[in-house]
Formats: sequence, C-alpha cells, structure tokens
Amino acid sequence: MDQFEVDSCEPGFFVFDVPVSLYRDVFADEAPSRPDRVMHPVLAIRFASGQVVVPDETLGWVRNLINTYVPTADIRRKLNAVGRLHEFTQLTVGEGRDLEGMIDCVVWAYLRARAENPKDPSLRRFTHWKPVRWGWVQTEFRDLLAFANFCRDFTGKASVMGAAFRSSSDIWTTVKRSSAPDDFLKHLEADRERWHMVLGEDLVVAPPSALRRIAAHANVPKNGNTTTLSCEEIDAIIDRERNFMLKALWILLAYVGPRISEALNMWFCDFLSPSDARKLFRTDLVGPVAIFADPRKSEYVGHFDSRRAIQSRTDYLAERGLKPRPEAEGDFEAGWKGMTTFNAEWLVSHGTWTCRKRAAEFARLLDRIRALHADIGAAKSSHPYLFVNAVNRNYLGEPLQISNVEKAFGRACVRAGIEPYSPGASLHGMRHYYKWYARNVLGLPEDIVQLMLRHKSIESQREYGKNPTDIFDAMNTVSKRTAELA
Repeated sequence: MDQFEVDSCEPGFFVFDVPVSLYRDVFADEAPSRPDRVMHPVLAIRFASGQVVVPDETLGWVRNLINTYVPTADIRRKLNAVGRLHEFTQLTVGEGRDLEGMIDCVVWAYLRARAENPKDPSLRRFTHWKPVRWGWVQTEFRDLLAFANFCRDFTGKASVMGAAFRSSSDIWTTVKRSSAPDDFLKHLEADRERWHMVLGEDLVVAPPSALRRIAAHANVPKNGNTTTLSCEEIDAIIDRERNFMLKALWILLAYVGPRISEALNMWFCDFLSPSDARKLFRTDLVGPVAIFADPRKSEYVGHFDSRRAIQSRTDYLAERGLKPRPEAEGDFEAGWKGMTTFNAEWLVSHGTWTCRKRAAEFARLLDRIRALHADIGAAKSSHPYLFVNAVNRNYLGEPLQISNVEKAFGRACVRAGIEPYSPGASLHGMRHYYKWYARNVLGLPEDIVQLMLRHKSIESQREYGKNPTDIFDAMNTVSKRTAELA
C-alpha cells in the first residue's frame, strides 16, 4: 500500500486489492477444473498509536461476499464505509466504544457527519471525506448494517470494532432495511445519555428526519432553489420515460402534487370528468379530476348516491380479502398521512392541475391504463387500485410498490442526466416542485397553494377563510392572464 487516507498523526484506513485464486462452491458433485482468479479487497486500519491492523472479521466478511458473487467495486465501497466508521470512532469516543450500546450512538453520529460534510475542505473535520448525497448515506447505513450482522455471528478473532459490534445492544442492527428514516432512532433515546457521559456534550445525530434535510441542504446555497428540480429537468424525467404507467405517475406527481402514498392508494374510480367531479365538490375543475379519498373510511367507491353509500373502502376491500394499503403488510403497504377533505360527507378531496398540457397528456395515458385493466380481465382484477405493474408479466396488474417506484424514479433521473437523490430528485421532491411551480410560475398566493396541497387542517382553512372554490377562482385568473397553464 502506498499511503493511508489521512495524515500520519491521525487514525486512518486504506483499502487495497490482492489477487487470489478461489474455488467457489459447486453443485451436483461437479468439481471445477480450475479456480477463479479474483481481486480480494483488504481493509487495513491504523490506530492513534501507529499500529496497523487488518481485522480478521473483515477478511471473513469479504470472502463471504466474494463467494456470493458481490462485485469487487461494491466490496471496496463497503470496506471504505467500515474504515471511515473506525476513523470516526477513534477520534470521537476512543476507548468509550466499549461501553454498552455506545456503538449504536456512534453509528448515528457518523451518518450525520457524512450527511452534513461541507464542500469546503477547510471546514471538514475529515479533510479526505468527500461530500455525499442522502442516497449515499442510506447506502452506507445498509453496508454498516450488513457488517454489523456479520460481526454479531462471527466466531473467530475480532478487532476492537468487530468486538464492539458483537457486544452491541443490537438496537440499530435490528432496524429493518426498509424502515423509513424517521424510524431509525426511535429506540435510541437511552443511548444519548451514554454518549453524553463520554463526550460531555450531546453530539448524537439529530432526529433522523433531519438527516435527509442535512444531506440535501449541506452543499446548496441557501438563497437558491434547494428542494426542487427545474422545469427542464422535470420535463426530461417525464418525456424520457418509456413505461406509460410510470409516465402517467410522474406527470401526476409533478402537476397535481400528491404524495406517492396518496397516488398508490388511488382506485380505478378515482379519476372523474369535470361534470362528475362537480357532484362531489360543487366547483368547476380541469379534468381528468384526481380524487383523493380516505383509504379506510371514505364511502366513495365509484358512485355518487349517498343512499347507496353503505360501506366504507375498508368494508369493500374486506369482501375481497384485502386490507387498505395503509394497514397492509410487506411490500403492499402504502401509508396515509392524512389530508384536508373538501367534502366532509364522503371524506374526499380533489387535486388541481397546474399545467393543462400535461393534464391532456395524462388523459391520453389514462385511457391506456384503463385499456390495460380491461385487457387483464376479472381474473387479475381482484383489487381496485389504478397504478399497477404494466411491464413484468409475472406481476402484471399487481399494485405498484413504493420501493419499486423509488427504483424506477432513480432510473428515470439517470436517463434525464440527473443524479438520483440530489436535491429535489426524489418522489417527494415532485411535490416540492408542484408547490414551487404554483408559486413561482403561476404566481398563486401562498394560502391558495396550501389548499392545493391539501395538507392544512380544516381549522387552518377557516383561519384563512378559504374553501376549494377559491382554488378555481385563482386558477381561472391565471388562465385569463396566460391563456394556458403551461
């Protein structure tokens, strides 16, 4: 190895490759005629005393990864995350890592340090650390989780880091990989006291909902557009999408502004013509009108006669052996944060299009979506959800899953030349774009935009003195001024 990544007076690490010959596992009693030649990444860590160690458990971990055909580049990335965590631990808690549960706190503090690392090298605590986006912080979390799980089951000699993970309280290592960021620290309050006892100050990572904000804003000028993509970038994401189902979803997110969970909770009956929508809202709307119904309690299931509204959406789904998506388990789950209801009797709200050209394009795509549902037929239509898999034959017609939609959006960003998870380049960033577009392109006042986003309480609406009709009046004014909402 040529050099470590840090000055000689500091702890450091280095990852280098060693070529090895490896006989992989074989099946059906067929022995390989020759071994595979592979590159074996190795992590070397240096302590403040100058001692250099190659941890035994990282060697075992790497060999396990190689045997399962993990690419060498991915293994290097994982080892670099472990090396940086070692470096961070040495300079923050030192021997305090051996305290019960301390490694749990260290991991979260490390993730924060990674998320808020500034671009200016003179401001960095670790000058060789490069600034990273939120998506990279999430990746490092998964890598460290995998390493911790390996250490927990590792039976050979362990380094100080491996031993710390083995004796960890296992609070963070048991967090589900699919957990939302806001779930990350819900069990770690007690460990804040341990951290404070060692360092004398509370440097534990902020509530994890702040991690994403820290990563998104750490290196963006405060006077700039920090949370949304540009109109050109949004157009590129939409126009370069080849899957008509996803293209319709991207248009809806950008120009009607629902949360992704609200979109995935929409039923086949939740898009109406303006004349039908008027039966629910008593105002003029631009179609196709998106209906957002309470996924549990709303009694709107496709008809407008209140005398026939004898079952909620929960009851309707129960007859088909299903639960509302907010209560479902596994990949089918799609949460529900709550919203302003524009019709309290039916527990429904409507979306507002900010671009009529995109609304017309969505209408054409909606025809294709309805045709797909018709082609699938009753055998595959045991659920009422609109946005379904339209490509994979094995899952054709099944409701889209949030995790798969997130991956698809990342691919859409790459096609558009946008770095996934950069500021605004996320599913929720589309909602921020909707708000920005309404305020800065259409020039709508803040109180109207709040109604369009449907995230104000009924009490707040009364304070504003606004109602859904005011949205139409404001949008109509824009139409007269610009002739077209585009």
